[in-house]
Amino acid sequence: MLKFLFTKMDLQKYSQRKKHPVRNFFAVVVPVVLLLIGIQYAVLSVLAVRRYQKNLYKSEDVMLLSVAQEPNDSTFSLYKDKTWLESRFQITKTDSISLSVNLRDSVLQLELKGVVLKSSKMIDFKIDELFKHLKLGAYHHYFGEPALGESLLATIEKEPLIVKKAPRDSVEFANQSHVIDSTKQEAVHWLVELDNDISLKIEGVDQNTSGDWLDGKQFWWKQDLERLKTDLSKTFFFEVPDYKPELTIILNESDAKAIFRALPMKPQICIRL
Repeated sequence: MLKFLFTKMDLQKYSQRKKHPVRNFFAVVVPVVLLLIGIQYAVLSVLAVRRYQKNLYKSEDVMLLSVAQEPNDSTFSLYKDKTWLESRFQITKTDSISLSVNLRDSVLQLELKGVVLKSSKMIDFKIDELFKHLKLGAYHHYFGEPALGESLLATIEKEPLIVKKAPRDSVEFANQSHVIDSTKQEAVHWLVELDNDISLKIEGVDQNTSGDWLDGKQFWWKQDLERLKTDLSKTFFFEVPDYKPELTIILNESDAKAIFRALPMKPQICIRL
């Protein structure tokens, strides 16, 4: 009986796996470090928004338009209409195609010297939480005059080129297919960084088919990843990351493509919230 107990104890002893120090490190220390980095990133991201808002209301143009008593809703609405008309009038002085974004009527328009070249109805749009609580001076800071696009990124080419081999004779020409393929599906998403710190995102969707849904998502994931890498590099050294308010507009895929290719590389854009 005694021999059986010793044998059982030996089996239990050797059946237990020894905890390797490296395995123990990855199992305990790494998750804790990642958790602390996540908490640090979340806290500093909140501070980034608050710091941005604080600096916004300390900027010179916002302070000049600050009033002791903010206007009521009806007066503020009239002010928005006034600034909208004034900013659209300013873009009529340019010789290039511009973009007007009317969020009140959910309409996006290509314009040239005041003439509407193309009008597109928005399917949906999303605005940054910051824009929902703007005071008079801050509203004018963003939307009181046209903004200039500083960079333009997209999932499609700005000026697509079609290379086609010319036929050697009329017989070869007759044997070729001359039907224009208008059924090509491609993800149409583009991003404009404006000089007033707004990131304008345009998403083209086709309601009848999924299209290249994954390609579109990968485009935005790539932008988010680049921004996340920059933010994490700052938060790792306890620096507050940069913050930019965003405006996302969802359009019909064909309209999103046509508008993107009609705009110049640095378009003037006026926005009515």
